Amino acid sequence: MNSAMIEQIESGLPAATHETGVSEAVRVEMRDGIALMTRIYLPKGEGPWPVVLIRHPYPGMLPLLEATAAVLSKRGYAAVVQDCRGTGESAGAWVPFVHEGDDGIDTIEWIKRQGWANGRIGTYGASYLSAVQWAMADRVPPEVKAMCISGFTTERYRQNYMNGMFRHDVYTGWAIGNSGVKDVRTEGLFRRAVQVKPHIAMDRELFGVELPWYRKWITSVSPEDEYWQSGFWAELKEIPKRVRTPILMADGWFDQHLDGMVRDYGKLPEETRRRSRFFLGPWTHAMVPSGDLDYPDHDRFVLLREALTWFDRHLKGEPYPEPLGDLQTYVIREGRWRRWDGAIAPTEMRRFYLHKDEDTGSLQLTETARDRNGSARYTYDPSYPVPTKGGAALLRYLGGEPDAAKAASVVQDPPGYRDDVISFLSEPLQHDLRIAGMMKARLIVSSDAEDTAFTVNVMEVFADGAAYNIRDGITSLAYRGGAPRPLDYRPHEPARIEIECWPITWTLKAGSRLRLDISSSNFPAYHAHPNLAGPWALQTEVRLAEQTVYYGGKHSSYLEIPVVD
Repeated sequence: MNSAMIEQIESGLPAATHETGVSEAVRVEMRDGIALMTRIYLPKGEGPWPVVLIRHPYPGMLPLLEATAAVLSKRGYAAVVQDCRGTGESAGAWVPFVHEGDDGIDTIEWIKRQGWANGRIGTYGASYLSAVQWAMADRVPPEVKAMCISGFTTERYRQNYMNGMFRHDVYTGWAIGNSGVKDVRTEGLFRRAVQVKPHIAMDRELFGVELPWYRKWITSVSPEDEYWQSGFWAELKEIPKRVRTPILMADGWFDQHLDGMVRDYGKLPEETRRRSRFFLGPWTHAMVPSGDLDYPDHDRFVLLREALTWFDRHLKGEPYPEPLGDLQTYVIREGRWRRWDGAIAPTEMRRFYLHKDEDTGSLQLTETARDRNGSARYTYDPSYPVPTKGGAALLRYLGGEPDAAKAASVVQDPPGYRDDVISFLSEPLQHDLRIAGMMKARLIVSSDAEDTAFTVNVMEVFADGAAYNIRDGITSLAYRGGAPRPLDYRPHEPARIEIECWPITWTLKAGSRLRLDISSSNFPAYHAHPNLAGPWALQTEVRLAEQTVYYGGKHSSYLEIPVVD
């Protein structure tokens, strides 16, 4: 076991209360006879012990999970680490997500029969390690007293798509790394994968086999498609509504699961939510800060530390220092935490209208609507998309690939850096602007294509001129306004679109400017729309599109910002 890794983890935690004891590896049989590799780590001394269960599909994570198990055992917990079906040393076929509910329940029933378990069980783990928890959360036995879920949501359609636009960086990248195909070099595969046309042929071209689950993802563009409305994904989405076990939930402002986790917390029954907690920090999917900003008073070990306190409360009966039922968020640029009663609650909505100064020709954001009609135009070429630079809808950066887009808030290019990106800029703010919740861009646009995409990128421009992205969003015309089914669009006709940005608490400082960039691509965070109607993954060609954004008068376009005192 990696002692250096254990020491690193323990550096941010309360002092140990026990020494590590016996550890062993056994195979636990599931209801269908498939045996899963299960590793047990006990504290030194007399049991029985409260148990923390961790289930995972990533063999490469085993050293970290073993170190985490050792840390748990040194605080008086029996830790159980299990390889998911078809991964690591477990038998069976690897089919992501499908077997996790039953396998998790079977494992808990096995734990209940062990002499070293005292009948009080908790579950722990981030990302897919939280997916396995959600999959069984509404039917765990009463011996499961607490759960700790982070970096995963039950809102799987919203995770794959935003308004008809597929998240390449997250889910094409994940599919490549978790294809189950042996002996395939992944170096350079992502770059090749996103260039395959039609994209439906990507798996056969790269791996020589079909990945049925990935094909379902990329061809089920509508939230009403059967793939999302039946079977496992439909069942998973409803699970939070039936959960009775208190949950400690955590996520980062720059994690791709943020939008769905906020929704999951809201779906919990009132009684359960009042016994649960949710905190949102300045982190990425790895629950660590990233990007070009500094985040005072953040803590990279906050998840495990908070989980230990949570388990001490529910598995050992110790006092809990924090109020239950609250939402705690990190306020970026203020470097402090703020508590909310269950949900972020802005006190007012402020609008910043798109406008062109006729004297200077500059594109502006003003809090006063203007009567004069105007428009800005650009050409969008899907073969030359705007490269992703920061944001939350990213994952490949975790693998360290040199061509991976950088996540979180990073320094942006100046206005005018591309002809297909138009920038609107406010005057310096006279007072701090405290964003609290979801910003929405409500725009009037048109295109000469039957379908296309529009993007927004909201930024804070510091007094020294450096711009940092706050939130971004995207929509196709077919799925504008969150339409559940594709809408028709007649080329050249103005249409109103709404791009809803994910929630955040961020304070723009007095003296800073607000900047809104509008374009038609954000690649590879999202697929480059081919400017053709129909399912994107079946398209073999692309075309140029002439795009127009209208402002002023009857074509009022604006950015709506929720703010708090």
